[in-house]
Amino acid sequence: MSTPLHTPSPPSTPFDKAASIIGVTIVTSGLVPSLPDGAHLLRLDPALHDHPPGQECIACATAGDIRAQLFDLLQQRRAGTVPPFTSVIVDATRLRDPHSVVARFDGPALGLRDHTVARSFRVDDVI
Repeated sequence: MSTPLHTPSPPSTPFDKAASIIGVTIVTSGLVPSLPDGAHLLRLDPALHDHPPGQECIACATAGDIRAQLFDLLQQRRAGTVPPFTSVIVDATRLRDPHSVVARFDGPALGLRDHTVARSFRVDDVI
């Protein structure tokens, strides 16, 4: 009688299906509300310097890119470098056009990172 071979499961990647969807509140004006239990605060930084309209450099574009920031946060959560969280409050009040954050979040997914964010997060509220 032979013993069946056990095939180990492949290691998880940041692109694996999320266990649950995490609610996101985007604050575009006013004061950032106090954090409820289980919430993580994510601050988006303004551009590092001025650009002509539509011509941001990569460094400035990344500083305010909600998808890149949420993807990085998800990777940190999976790696255990940030405490577990059940919601995210995004502080976009320092950006020149904070409403573009909402448009960027809702825009089409262009790569694996964007699909991971779309599968893992949803906008619950815009303040």
